[in-house]
Amino acid sequence: KQWYQRRVRGIKDRMDNIKELCREPGLERRLGFQRRYNMYQISELGMTWCPVFKSGSTTWRNYFIDKFVSEPPQEYYLDLLKNRQLNNNRRLRVREEDQKQMFRDENEDNIRFSVIRHPYSRLVSHVKSSGRDQEMINQQGIWIQSAMIAARTPLINNHSLVEGFQKEFSNYFQWLKDGKPGGEFNKSADNPYLDPPYPTLSELVDHIKKKRTLRNDWDGHWMPGHEFCNICKNTFNFIIKLEEEPLELWYLVDKLGLWSDREVFPNHANS
Repeated sequence: KQWYQRRVRGIKDRMDNIKELCREPGLERRLGFQRRYNMYQISELGMTWCPVFKSGSTTWRNYFIDKFVSEPPQEYYLDLLKNRQLNNNRRLRVREEDQKQMFRDENEDNIRFSVIRHPYSRLVSHVKSSGRDQEMINQQGIWIQSAMIAARTPLINNHSLVEGFQKEFSNYFQWLKDGKPGGEFNKSADNPYLDPPYPTLSELVDHIKKKRTLRNDWDGHWMPGHEFCNICKNTFNFIIKLEEEPLELWYLVDKLGLWSDREVFPNHANS
């Protein structure tokens, strides 16, 4: 009970700290707050959810889909909740009594919440999941192939081999898509793109730094949490930390009225 009470105080202190931080002049400019919103209204449960990827969002997404999408999907993805995404293209309104900024389509009494995670843990989680066969296929053209080529090409002393190695690397992805025929990919022993045949954490970090410098990087898997929903313009009731589970999680699901389903949420789909 004492641990639980400490976590409750921890959540309150966090929300107070966020309010204090958001009063700082020029904060949005310094942190690069975006005018985008990524918030979903689950009106049947009286809540508004901001999904921060690699912070347990897959578990929450799947829960909402199972509960409110009429036909069970063959594959789970966030767009199945698209009709619940709050429309940020319409003018926002401000509630008079407390100056809370509201979406035009949002119920005033909704509980707003999000789950966050340490940025380094999110990166580690993403690079681990990216090494899985299906994720290698899904993210080949998004970042994996380009990041691995950028990092490993300088390791090839004989530049005449680069084109052949890259072609073999592309063939590796096709082999994955074909279901790994033969059980083992026949690769050159000295092809750096296939040693190892999956991205590393340093390659992901280098890719993010490059994209951020070019200001064209909006991939949710590593986008900072404050860029998902703008924590200063949108007043949240609860922001909990994934690292503080299960105690903060139990407190949140209790406040959301989901206590009977509490066993669902610690079983994360993501590592």
